[in-house]
Amino acid sequence: MLVRNILEESVQKFGEVKAVKWLKKKEISERSYYEIMENAASVRKGLLAEGFEGKHIALIGTSSVEWIESYLGIITGCTTAVPLDAALPCEDLVDLINRSDCAALFLSPKHRPYLEVFLANCPGLQKVWMLQEEVEDVPEKVYSINELRNIGNNASKDAACPDAEDIATIIFTSGTTGKSKGVMLTQKNLASNVEAVKISAEPGTVMLSVLPIHHAFCLVMDWLKGFSQGATLCINDSLLHMVRNMSIFKPDIMLMVPMMIETIYKRLAASDPAIPKQVLAEKVFGGKLHTIFTGGAHLDPYYIEYFAQYGIQILEGYGMSECSPVISNNTPENNKPGSIGKPLENVEVRFENGEILVRGTSVMKGYYQMPKETHETLTDGWLHTGDKGYMDEDGYLFINGRVKNLIILSNGENVSPEEIENKLALNPLVGEVIVTGEKNGLTARIYPEQWSKVVLPERHTNVPSSTYSPKTSMIPLNKNREASSSREPIRNSMVRQPLSSRTLSSSACFTMFLPISFPMARVLKVT
Repeated sequence: MLVRNILEESVQKFGEVKAVKWLKKKEISERSYYEIMENAASVRKGLLAEGFEGKHIALIGTSSVEWIESYLGIITGCTTAVPLDAALPCEDLVDLINRSDCAALFLSPKHRPYLEVFLANCPGLQKVWMLQEEVEDVPEKVYSINELRNIGNNASKDAACPDAEDIATIIFTSGTTGKSKGVMLTQKNLASNVEAVKISAEPGTVMLSVLPIHHAFCLVMDWLKGFSQGATLCINDSLLHMVRNMSIFKPDIMLMVPMMIETIYKRLAASDPAIPKQVLAEKVFGGKLHTIFTGGAHLDPYYIEYFAQYGIQILEGYGMSECSPVISNNTPENNKPGSIGKPLENVEVRFENGEILVRGTSVMKGYYQMPKETHETLTDGWLHTGDKGYMDEDGYLFINGRVKNLIILSNGENVSPEEIENKLALNPLVGEVIVTGEKNGLTARIYPEQWSKVVLPERHTNVPSSTYSPKTSMIPLNKNREASSSREPIRNSMVRQPLSSRTLSSSACFTMFLPISFPMARVLKVT
């Protein structure tokens, strides 16, 4: 099974179903499965006619129907899609275009100011297509998406189906733990991941896509999985408009990262308790939302309990770009709060010194042009995730830290700082927290949350004093308004939000010293 096969089956089954909806000048626009796949085919045939068979094609832009149609056109032919993070600085985008050997580029109109820079500094670029119907006053080698589609519609030849081992897409990692790496995912990788995630939905089920479209989680689980089910994907035009768009599109299902869930939670917690939950659910969620799938970071089970009051089931999963991306997931029928679900049927899991290793048809081919890094990550087909975890007697997988983040205390005990951080961070007065190993013990640097008129849920009003060491002090912040730390605060899978991703609003942080003899269980049982 290839991605093209999955999409062609969807057209046969759901041709007249609305595949995509989006806001255009405050009005809802839509396209059916027939229309989406026709446009994708015109892009695919146009690329073939223009001589880009076997080439790498970059895409830069926020979520749009033109973006997804172009992406589908690329990966259903014999070309490789390279979706890039539109929020990156221009110089970083230039670097990634060159490092991935892209011969062409699809560019959002919002990034038109970068156009001349790309043309001047990316010698491999032969053509650029703007993701808009018409363009004016553009340099040589720049065209509109409609011009490419017209070429495709007039072409007599369609691209052949790619082979299962052909590279469908190259997705770059965030680069928070080093130089970003281009993850090579084959046609087989993507298709097998879509098929292995056993989640079903009725045709026309409404999904609101709020994650960045260049992320593997969004591309595969929102779009490809959604299309395989005949879902209606609604485009969120901005994270600032997420709540507004939920009320407009009234989604049944959403994919979110924990930070989004925590943001909505704070809004709910600060609301008037006299407002009936049904009314509040209608106002915040649109009234139809029943399932949120989440991953990418730890989510405390408390949020699962809290959202259940509003008729919303939160299901955690686990994955990474290197695994196309899903490794394990909870389902409506089989789930355990606090776990990241059971491994997919096409995934093998084993543990090496506590680290999770995985093998299966969804595991990447390697990192593009980075053999050393590929060798370090892949051993005999086994992918080193870098996450520490365990599996319980029921087959559910749990994560309890990152391999590189372990703190080795003077008594020889290995401590995962994320477990402590995630429990401390659950208190609504805590904005950010960093746990480090210092002074023969543990030090927690806590940045207060800066929101006003907060109504604290009863669960959080009486945090046991025995949880914290009474020895506290105020420490100054550095010029970046961050506390100095012996450990890099940016982590991959367990951190709530990297400190470097935003400027902290607090003017000071509290430091709490936890001695080696400190009973760890107390921290981990904070309620």
